[in-house]
Amino acid sequence: MNTKLIIIIMLVIIIITAIVVTFILLRNRKSYIVVDEEINETLNEEKVDIKASKTNKTKKKKKDKKIEAVNKNGLVNYNCYSMNKKEKIQWALVGMAVLFVATYIFYQDIIWALVFSLIGLMFPKVKVKDIINKRKKKLLMQFKEALYVISTSLSAGKSIENAFSDAKIDLETVFDFGEESYIIDELTYINRRLQMNQTIEEALEDFAERSGLEDIKTFANVFNTCKLTGGNLISVIEMTSRTIGEKITIKQDIETLISGKKFEANILGVIPFGIVLFIKISAPTFLSSLYTLPGRLLSTGALLVIAISILWGRKIMNIEV
Repeated sequence: MNTKLIIIIMLVIIIITAIVVTFILLRNRKSYIVVDEEINETLNEEKVDIKASKTNKTKKKKKDKKIEAVNKNGLVNYNCYSMNKKEKIQWALVGMAVLFVATYIFYQDIIWALVFSLIGLMFPKVKVKDIINKRKKKLLMQFKEALYVISTSLSAGKSIENAFSDAKIDLETVFDFGEESYIIDELTYINRRLQMNQTIEEALEDFAERSGLEDIKTFANVFNTCKLTGGNLISVIEMTSRTIGEKITIKQDIETLISGKKFEANILGVIPFGIVLFIKISAPTFLSSLYTLPGRLLSTGALLVIAISILWGRKIMNIEV
């Protein structure tokens, strides 16, 4: 009876630990949200007023079909990522292995562990989202550098078409983006469209739609408006580049601030499994009541709470600027 009571107390402690992790993350997020709101207010003051963005919505809807057709021809759609069979199998096996070990520690039953490990088949979908987010971050960083180069060329008196053409050469010379040189590929495609007598506005709008990034969409809208109204393109590009640079810096500062909390959350998420594993190794008979039907029901509840707290914590820490 005492053993059962101790096991129940231990499971309650595990559940409380998961709740505390979620509470800590939620409390820290509130302070970051305040900073985030202040940052957005500052950046919004520096943005160019684009009244033509509303009128461009109709054009965007008409171009959706065109974007889908272009993607079929090999252009990257940064909102999507398709894993090959090898990647799917690899990440599915990783997810299944982790869940198998975690559930076996609690249940000490291969059948239960195999059943729960099937949830790992969903892990490739989670990984795809991470890949998409990382790819967008790299694209935005590279786009910022491209704007610096284009702005310099325009200041030297070159035309916008020649500035985009030279930007590709300059970026290849100065920067080493490696295999993930997304902006080089996009500039190559834009220059190819210009050689086919298509307008720079169409090329940028297509790129903006596929990028899925609000900053690039805003730049495309402002650029199109300036071309139509005869606005100062150099000023627009410099301001967009500065705004994106500030947002990237702010994101890096926020990631630095919350990196410690992320590490703490990861450690606290592993602690319950470590406690159970330690007790099982040091005193195997101590957890015998945990592997009865009531004990497994309690274990299931504890695992669900831990899983929810981990997922919620990831969502809380995903702060957008």
